[in-house]
Amino acid sequence: MDGGIGLISRHGSLTSTEARDAVAAETAALAGLAATIDQDGIYPGAQLRGLGDAGTYGLHLAAHSKLGRPSLIDAIEAMAVVSATCMSSGFCVWCQDSAGWYLEQTENAALRAKLQPDIAAGTVMAGTGLSNAMKALSGTEEFRLRGKRVAGGYLVSGILPWVSNLGDGHWFGTMFENADDASHRAMAMVQIGQDGVSIKQNAHFVALEGTGTYAVLFRRAFIADDQLLADPLGAMVARIRPGFVMLQTGMGLGVIDAAIDLMHEANRTQAHCNTHQRFGAGEATDKVSAIRERLATLAATPLERDRDYIRSVLQVRVDVSELSLEATQSAMLHWGACGYIHGSPVDRRIREAWFVAIITPSIRQLRREIAALSAS
Repeated sequence: MDGGIGLISRHGSLTSTEARDAVAAETAALAGLAATIDQDGIYPGAQLRGLGDAGTYGLHLAAHSKLGRPSLIDAIEAMAVVSATCMSSGFCVWCQDSAGWYLEQTENAALRAKLQPDIAAGTVMAGTGLSNAMKALSGTEEFRLRGKRVAGGYLVSGILPWVSNLGDGHWFGTMFENADDASHRAMAMVQIGQDGVSIKQNAHFVALEGTGTYAVLFRRAFIADDQLLADPLGAMVARIRPGFVMLQTGMGLGVIDAAIDLMHEANRTQAHCNTHQRFGAGEATDKVSAIRERLATLAATPLERDRDYIRSVLQVRVDVSELSLEATQSAMLHWGACGYIHGSPVDRRIREAWFVAIITPSIRQLRREIAALSAS
């Protein structure tokens, strides 16, 4: 790829130098915090803002990419660099990237101009509140938010159980159903702390505790027309979904890269045993390299709507998730009892891979959708 300031993950390569070095420097600051973030649930706000200053959150956005052009694959690889050190932070990068992506695709140019520059720069942090909405649109859940049309906007009520990368003043994107017409849906950017919108911690997870994950409570919250990304929803989901799904692969690629490194590390003292493993660093490297090639091709046209293209996007996301599970399990087997200690690097990577597999859309949801696309 030509020129500019792209990124290189540990095992995958793209364009080079300035941004790679900037992201790597900010990620290095996370290395010493990764265990604390994981075990104590510390949200690394300063480091996440530093990643924004390094240009991490703008790579896929036309007006903010330091490459001189938007590049979804560079945004994915930047996330992989972060996730290879700390996937909690990589997940927050995905949340931030997704919020910028929603604004990239909206027809509300004033809202884009208001929020996207600060989100791309990391001076305003943002989350993505579409887990329920994506499940509802696929027919596996009901919408948890309902809005009643009033002068100048909507009054929205309900609860979103888990939204991440949140804190006071943070923004996030979400969807709601019209209380008077269930076929009418809308999408908006919402700010934590605006009237009627509050957060509450309601669960502790086996991993990714330091991700600013909360339940969001809407109590007749007024969502003004100038906060709307799309009303009615129309083609907005079709525009955002391929990029939304492909961005998630950055987390899994980072975990796979870390698992490969862990296998190599174990082999420095345990190669005499590990040479007999059925799946090792070489096999994982070959698999992830092939996935990266497919992903780079797909990420070049994220607004494509062809059925085969969508199926390929969903399949590459499944493949990254499955390889995350396979590679981290192999890393555990390479490390043996030393990896089975609470707080070991392998312990964290195993738990992170589980998250890659279950984040919406989860492997089971993706397989369901792939089957439906193949049958129609």
